[in-house]
Amino acid sequence: MLRTLLVCSLSIGALSLSACGSSAPSCVDLDFDGYGDGCELGPDCDDENASRNRDCVAVPTPDCAADPLATGCPCLPGSAGDCFPGDASQEGVGICIAGYARCVNRHWGLCEGALTPRGETCNGVDDDCDGFVDDGALSPCGGCTPGCVGGVWGEGDASFEPPTAGDETALTDTGQLTLARHEFEQAALWVANSRERSLSRIDPARAIETARYATMGDDPSRVAVDYHGDAWVLNRQFGGVSSLTKVAGFPERCVDADGSGDVRTSAGPTNVLPEGEDECVLLHAPVGDVGGVGRAIAVDGNLGLDGISGGDLWIGMHDGMRVIHVDGMTGAELDRVDTPGFQPYAAAFDPWGTLWMISKDGLLLRLDRRQLPLAPVIREIPLDCYLAYGLAIDSGGRLLITGFYCDQAVRYDPPTDRFTRVRTPPSVRGAAIANGFGWVAHTDGRVSVLSMEPFSLVETIDLTALGATPRESIGVAADAFGDLWVVSTEAAELAGGMATRVSGATHEVTAQVPVGLRPHTQGDLTGSKRVGGFAAEGTRRHVFHGCADGSTRWRNVHLAVDYGAAGSVEVAVRQAVDEASLDTASFVSLGITPDDALPFPLDLPTGGVVEVELTLRTSARDGAPRVTRVGLEWACNGPD
Repeated sequence: MLRTLLVCSLSIGALSLSACGSSAPSCVDLDFDGYGDGCELGPDCDDENASRNRDCVAVPTPDCAADPLATGCPCLPGSAGDCFPGDASQEGVGICIAGYARCVNRHWGLCEGALTPRGETCNGVDDDCDGFVDDGALSPCGGCTPGCVGGVWGEGDASFEPPTAGDETALTDTGQLTLARHEFEQAALWVANSRERSLSRIDPARAIETARYATMGDDPSRVAVDYHGDAWVLNRQFGGVSSLTKVAGFPERCVDADGSGDVRTSAGPTNVLPEGEDECVLLHAPVGDVGGVGRAIAVDGNLGLDGISGGDLWIGMHDGMRVIHVDGMTGAELDRVDTPGFQPYAAAFDPWGTLWMISKDGLLLRLDRRQLPLAPVIREIPLDCYLAYGLAIDSGGRLLITGFYCDQAVRYDPPTDRFTRVRTPPSVRGAAIANGFGWVAHTDGRVSVLSMEPFSLVETIDLTALGATPRESIGVAADAFGDLWVVSTEAAELAGGMATRVSGATHEVTAQVPVGLRPHTQGDLTGSKRVGGFAAEGTRRHVFHGCADGSTRWRNVHLAVDYGAAGSVEVAVRQAVDEASLDTASFVSLGITPDDALPFPLDLPTGGVVEVELTLRTSARDGAPRVTRVGLEWACNGPD
């Protein structure tokens, strides 16, 4: 008997055709999401995008220009790529990892294998990918201890509140309690003229050079401004001993050394007084050893024993491979720490008093000056190549680092330990942060503007708009008016270098000022990298109500705090029968941490309410403490 086999269906890719009495498709699903013409789940409103099927009004089309790998965007058949279906800033933070997507019918399919944020639980893991482990899930004692009962101030419904007028406390970008910061006046733009051993002082408002000083050392290059507004220039002195020169930032800071009744000082670029005769040059001192080559300089917030110091200097000796701590009043060496294999090239302090330095070969140094003996921590910067060049730090402590040969800028967030990179035009040099943006100079006479959040390139500005052509642009700094200055070693139409002003508001070139010969200048040219000084002291209070039935047995006060370089926190409490009666009670100090050990035990009567008072202090202009949370531990009768 002859048997005949009839093939009733044919599948080609996602197309399923019926051949038994009908040519109509049984299920056409081009994006493999289960939806399509004739499919069991129903029709597909967008059969090129697996994330859009039932309701294309509620689910918008992807922005393929912003994210070419988004589901539904065009792709080459057979290709695959990494993807992350969420906020890009969370990828690589905590549990969040990228997945992969495959090209399906010339469009990207769903992102598979990715891990995205979930609710935070107390498990020693950053579940919500915000960079903080177990935040909002810890017990009042500060750990995963379910037996610890009480209340928490500093998170959730009891988060630290924003400061009120006159309050000397403030909140960090991540909601920690810290001290208020007060800005310091920035008097001038300082440009070190490397070829002629001089330092130019420029009035940023009038865009003119008002004075020029002999630096008394060869190859002046790096500049930093202290908390008095005085400028420090680091003379590299190749083959010899590097030196520091300090110049008064304001006329009243100059010293009538000869008692003549008048201060002898420079009156402009053509009036450079002989070395040792300008009475606004306050100090000159050697630093380091022969051949050390000072190439990094930063000023801390130290007040000195009498409270009159403008800050101490921290000098990175490039060839000597060490960091030297210098007294800001006398210029004397206070301490030194060797950094084998690390050649300091640029330096800056963050607001919390931590010193950061970079080396050209792609290394990052962190130095906690509170930790004695000094012990630097060194790690690699994730650049595609070497030659890190510029360094700036914003008011939240985020680092902006440039990569010269890499044509990249890097943002580093210390709390989350996360590096983010962005491509830039070629040959990126110095860096500054102002008005919420990063600014980086390019050798070819341009400056780029970077968004810090999200980290991205906004635009690149040509500095030739007023006619002069800058060459080898290196240093960049913000002035007191929010404008940016870029220093170039040469200008095609001039014999010397040039400083170019760019409006921070309109991003237009508004002035060009000639300076001296070959100003190979970078550092804190205006004082903007000091990011303000902290108030010496500030106080906050919070009331804990305890058990609902009034049976509260008060046990301990717990504190989670980062003390910074010079911070401390005093904890005091007072108790009353109810909140209205607290004003008649007196506070009793429990101790001052970190000198006194935590937690602080409580010896209070049962019941009532307790008010906790925190007094935050710093003994310097930087290095304030940051309180993350306060836990008050108690016990109740029966179920809590």
